[in-house]
Amino acid sequence: MVDLAPQLAAQADVAAKPSIRRYYVLGILTVVYALNFLDRTIFNVLIEPIKKEFTLSDTTMGLLAGFGFVLFYSLLGIPIARVADRLNRRNIVAIAFAFWSAMTFLCGMAQSVTTLALARIGVGIGESAGTPASQSLVADLFNKNERPRALGIYAIGTYLGVFLGYFIGGYVNQHYGWRMAFFTAGLPGIALAAVLWLTISEPKRGAMAETFTPEPIGPTLGFLVSQRTFIIVLVGFCLTTFTNYATAVWIPPFLARVHHLTSAEIGAYAGTYKGLCGMAGTLVGGLVVAQISRRDDRWKLWAPAIMSGLAGPVFAVCMLTQDFTTMVAALALTSFLVGFHLGPIFAIAQTVAKPSMRALASAIILLTATCFGQGVGPLVVGMINDALKNDYGANIRCCWPRLRPRSVHCYSYGRRGRSVRTSGARRDVR
Repeated sequence: MVDLAPQLAAQADVAAKPSIRRYYVLGILTVVYALNFLDRTIFNVLIEPIKKEFTLSDTTMGLLAGFGFVLFYSLLGIPIARVADRLNRRNIVAIAFAFWSAMTFLCGMAQSVTTLALARIGVGIGESAGTPASQSLVADLFNKNERPRALGIYAIGTYLGVFLGYFIGGYVNQHYGWRMAFFTAGLPGIALAAVLWLTISEPKRGAMAETFTPEPIGPTLGFLVSQRTFIIVLVGFCLTTFTNYATAVWIPPFLARVHHLTSAEIGAYAGTYKGLCGMAGTLVGGLVVAQISRRDDRWKLWAPAIMSGLAGPVFAVCMLTQDFTTMVAALALTSFLVGFHLGPIFAIAQTVAKPSMRALASAIILLTATCFGQGVGPLVVGMINDALKNDYGANIRCCWPRLRPRSVHCYSYGRRGRSVRTSGARRDVR
């Protein structure tokens, strides 16, 4: 029989802390996550001027946007996450945040494609350390039932960063040049890293679980692989990020080449309709799933399955319509539907994992999906564009329906939703 007294005492201790303090930490980490995606996304809206200055192909730009970022992001992410499961996570997030912000600033100083690629690699190294440690911190501040909502709020940082990256990048590039856009993106992060370091303290690790026992890397990986829910979520998330990152990188060139928008207009339209609508979908997804999953845990996967299934045909309309207003409306709806899944998926990963392996679980989900999604997605579109470069507008439009396997995402999430209760029954997670 399990003794619940230690677990209840730990949760009571966390609950006794003022909620405003927990949500302050969540708010700061959400802003950090937003600047993570700002520094990642701003490159996308600057593709055209960078390509022109350095005389590059779409394939090369796809490599810079993809593998140039994810190479060391993927290699270092899991070792750093393992450190985060042992050492002070607040310190890790603050140092990583300052480092990737400085690397973003250095992107603006690049004098060749080589130095730009090295700076992008530096951004990837810094960002590989931030998110797993942040999610582990959130999991120790909110219990199992609160996590979809809390991580849904955290996940809006994805689309807030997308909005800021497109909007700031487009506006600053048009008026001051692409180098100043990188400077503008990098400087605030260095200052905010100091605020995080000085105002946030490390919470008790495993505060929302009955026990906390550090485990070696072998048994940790073995446990995660044995959780079928974790594996299916990983597969579904990889497929989703493949098309999402390809979209994020090539929507700005699509708007420029097909709809002939200026840099500032691209930032306004892409930022508003992809960024803000995606943020709304993420927030709504976290709040709705937190409520409906109280009655049935399987909704944590059923809801992403339904929304992913609906997003595919809507995005096809966005790419193929000749009407600008219809295109914008379809882009907005697609972004809302796609954003819905982030909070529930992050919550599933943190709930399936034991407290001693939460940062590692987050790292595996994020790094595998990012390596596959951001590394391959933008590159594939760039290669297709170069292969069909006689007519850029038509070709960049026509490649998208081939890269939107939403029915596969829907199947992956939905199939696992049938038995997610079983995984929960095997281990009483908190």
